[in-house]
Amino acid sequence: MTKRNWWLTAVVTVVVAACSGTTATPSPAPTSPPSATATPSATNPPEATPTPGPTNPPAAAVPTVPTGYAELDAALGADQPLKGTKVSIQTQWIGGEGANFAASYADFSAATGIQVVVDSVGTSHETVLRTRIEGNDPTLNMAMLAQPAAILAYAADGKLVDVNSFMTGTTLADQHPATVGLYTDAAGHTYGVPYKVDVKSTIWYPIKAFAAAGYEVPTTWDDMMALADKIIADGNGSPFCVGIESGTATGWEATDLLEDIMLRTTSVENYNKWITHELPFNSPEVTHAMDLMAKYYFTPNYVLGGTDAILGIHLTDPMDPMFPGTPPGTSNNWDGFTPGCWMHKIPTWYGPDFFPDVKANPGSTTMYPIGQDIGIFYFPSIDPAYGTPALGAGDALIVIQPPDGSEVSDSVKAFAEFLSLPQGTQRWIEAGSAISANQTTPADWYAGAYKLSVAASIVNNATGFGFDASDLMPPQVGAGAEWTELSNWIAAGGADTAGTLQRIDDAWPAP
Repeated sequence: MTKRNWWLTAVVTVVVAACSGTTATPSPAPTSPPSATATPSATNPPEATPTPGPTNPPAAAVPTVPTGYAELDAALGADQPLKGTKVSIQTQWIGGEGANFAASYADFSAATGIQVVVDSVGTSHETVLRTRIEGNDPTLNMAMLAQPAAILAYAADGKLVDVNSFMTGTTLADQHPATVGLYTDAAGHTYGVPYKVDVKSTIWYPIKAFAAAGYEVPTTWDDMMALADKIIADGNGSPFCVGIESGTATGWEATDLLEDIMLRTTSVENYNKWITHELPFNSPEVTHAMDLMAKYYFTPNYVLGGTDAILGIHLTDPMDPMFPGTPPGTSNNWDGFTPGCWMHKIPTWYGPDFFPDVKANPGSTTMYPIGQDIGIFYFPSIDPAYGTPALGAGDALIVIQPPDGSEVSDSVKAFAEFLSLPQGTQRWIEAGSAISANQTTPADWYAGAYKLSVAASIVNNATGFGFDASDLMPPQVGAGAEWTELSNWIAAGGADTAGTLQRIDDAWPAP
């Protein structure tokens, strides 16, 4: 198994263990496609508990000492030796996600007295972070980042701390065997602490509205396009909700669609060659995927609001018209309600944190239970020859090297160590919105989680796996030219596909 696929072993392990209640043990990927009931149907949605919790949660979401980490053990001591100190971290999490992350470290702060100062940058996070790191900002201690290639690039420039220098022993590697390699260089130095993982091959949809309209969840690309045509013919609005605006990071969501299509129209081997440039960006395989992407984006009336909406609506907002009420998200009365759009391709992290009612009151419980009102189905297969692949990604914590060359503080070390453990995501898991990258996370913490059951179905039935390609490509390509050129291509209504792909390919650094 190559490094690019390690992350999904973690997802497989976590979701299989969570759904079975067994101890986590890695298992080989299944080779059979999913059954007709492998993903939720509109007419017979699974039972769901919208906000699951552990069977026997501890009084506080902090680990028991000894943890295996010296600084964390000391910080959790009864005398609170680090009380009054501060650590700063920049994240991309805002709204409900930001509230869930805050809940995840609240008990740590109470137990240690360490104040965590979070800078939540929901738009242009990557650009702001790059400016701060390259500008040697002394006020920033840590950050969360979803691009392994960018993390290793910062490390090569001497900007990050090798976490193995203080997270000694084998605990980090033992608890994250499937993901830690993504952030480890050829010399064995590790610069990212795996935090959480997401399955990206998912489409959100309104279960009750589907049932009322007599629509069935599509299981193939052709079925999905036929459903899109039927929705339009029925006069029921637009089939797809799309909005990818994200400041200087606009375009990353378009890369997800391209990657999911690539996995369904060529082999995983070719997908991995694409990541390393053995398969050029302007190859016939990528061109074919772009043609299908153009059908999804540019067929008249397919996307609510058309091309202007794709680039103009912030990525947290395109699904709002799916919800009843005026404004959307203010009523739970589905009777007679017709969604403005019906299907939204976005990873598992989207809901309920970005449902309109939760956005209006971050950290609240949504009035639209996932699995009852709103569901998730697998992004359908396209070419049967390539089976039912899955796409995913992960977030990692980085520790930034102090510009003056000094050693990072014990408070920073303790917080990094805490976030590496299951308790670092426990409260977020309890909210039903996170999958920990730590393979020792207790299975019963996920009990009843609808999103996890869907993720398990997708992963267990996957015939191939791919890590987010743009996150593994060199930053000037995956988080640079690709974001920019895909956005320009969308603005032009899909014109000049060949030129778009050539310009992305030209951005590849010389060997």
